Amino acid sequence: FEEFFQDYIAEFSYKTVTSQQFQTFFMSKFPNAVIDWDTWFNASGMPPETPDFDRTLSEASEKLALAWVAVDHGGSGGEQPPIPNVDLKDWSSNQIVCFLDALQSLTQDQPLKLTTLSAMKERYGMASSQNSEILFRFCMLAIAANDVSILPVALRFMTTQGRMKYVRPLYRTLYHSAMGRKVAVETFLKYKDMYHPICSKMVATDLSQNMLSEKKTEKSTSSNGGSQLFWLAAMVGVASVGVVLLRRRHK
Repeated sequence: FEEFFQDYIAEFSYKTVTSQQFQTFFMSKFPNAVIDWDTWFNASGMPPETPDFDRTLSEASEKLALAWVAVDHGGSGGEQPPIPNVDLKDWSSNQIVCFLDALQSLTQDQPLKLTTLSAMKERYGMASSQNSEILFRFCMLAIAANDVSILPVALRFMTTQGRMKYVRPLYRTLYHSAMGRKVAVETFLKYKDMYHPICSKMVATDLSQNMLSEKKTEKSTSSNGGSQLFWLAAMVGVASVGVVLLRRRHK
């Protein structure tokens, strides 16, 4: 396969490859292969064949997430499950990310308790992680749990880089939390010019849509809320103009 992959890169580098071209090239390298190309290209759903991956590492991550959820929910009969005695020092960053993803999935409907989150923070030190993928996910868990102590960490992270994959979910989660609605809007209005115009536009759109939705539900306005909504709406317009100008500059 490595030889095929090298030949593939040499043949199609800096080119756009169609499905038919890929099929023709593949069969030229593996003429005896029997493949249902029509199913692979045109059928819906999952692929007809999936690799048999070794899930040892991911299963360990998922098992740890379940253990922390058990701690959070408490044991049956009043017996509290022990805090997992798992050392993450030898875990790769991808395995830790897998653990946090599993934990987020398990706590979507019921966020972690502050006591559980504090125990995790003390044991793993994720609030001070230098890995953006890990820090982002831990901040999401902590904000959902309304952990006030995570605010300085999350705000620093949100205002020192502008990647939308981190910034947008954090602003949305912070806005929907009981502790961070006002902080989310005020932070964005303060740092809006730091972000790329597209990022600024999308965050402004997210926040303004949430505010509009709430205004319609509550059927009431306040001078402060109306002012913030006005500035967010204005930001969407200004950022849109910035995107247009940026695109023209690159043409």
